[in-house]
Amino acid sequence: MAPIIDCRNLIKIHKQGNLEVVALQGLDFTMEEGEFISVVGKSGAGKSTLLTILAGLDVPSAGAVEVTGLELSDIAERALVRHYRRNVGFLWQDYSRNLLPYLKAIDNVELPMLLAGVGARRRRARALALLEAVGLRNHAYSKLHTMSGGEQQRLALCVALALGPKLLLADEPTGELDTETSLGIYEVLRRLNEEGGLSILVVTHDVALAQRTDRVVRLADGKVAGPDYHRESATVEVGPHGAVEIPRDMLIEAGIGDRAKARIVEDGILLQPEDTSDGS
Repeated sequence: MAPIIDCRNLIKIHKQGNLEVVALQGLDFTMEEGEFISVVGKSGAGKSTLLTILAGLDVPSAGAVEVTGLELSDIAERALVRHYRRNVGFLWQDYSRNLLPYLKAIDNVELPMLLAGVGARRRRARALALLEAVGLRNHAYSKLHTMSGGEQQRLALCVALALGPKLLLADEPTGELDTETSLGIYEVLRRLNEEGGLSILVVTHDVALAQRTDRVVRLADGKVAGPDYHRESATVEVGPHGAVEIPRDMLIEAGIGDRAKARIVEDGILLQPEDTSDGS
């Protein structure tokens, strides 16, 4: 089966006046159908540029990119719009961009289906099912100003999924939410992934939340940096009174077994194998 996302030697150069800024430098990246992936990296690493290309909002300067089997490097605009309407949902960081404030919740979810020519009975049934899936069935006829930020984000998710896409792209979906609400959004995404088979790619700056996804892809200087980190983790004992859960790939890379020493350093906490002989 072909991957749902396939980027090969992807290059993107932004022109700013007389200057050229290289945002992506030969990026190679593949995502399989059914995966739940997060993309992390510092500001300027290329995360947003990658996402806008995957979302069809920009085109690469060189290289090739396929999304749900369609090559995006050279495609007519009408075909691109039809493809994204059918196959890809997009959830903005500013979730209000997915919503119209003067419509009720259910009308917001129905709108993409209305524009796509879906019949009234099917629109209503689909909208109610989506609202039920994210715990908003009781808010179906609510106006947006009566809903909390977390509720509006879940509603925006319903809008992004209204036409039943194969892939969801999300740009910092919890960036404007508190920690508890953010965890709730990630739990909803996880359920949609595991129970509904939805492929999800999330761009985020929150590494703690990113590690709840199947795979963490780190970008630096416009390309993938280092190995991916997978969801599988192991518990490491830190001294006689504590333990910490760390992705297994990170443990292997660092050469740490099931016991470690810890000490506070300027940037955080340093873990080292317990048998280290540096005397620290």
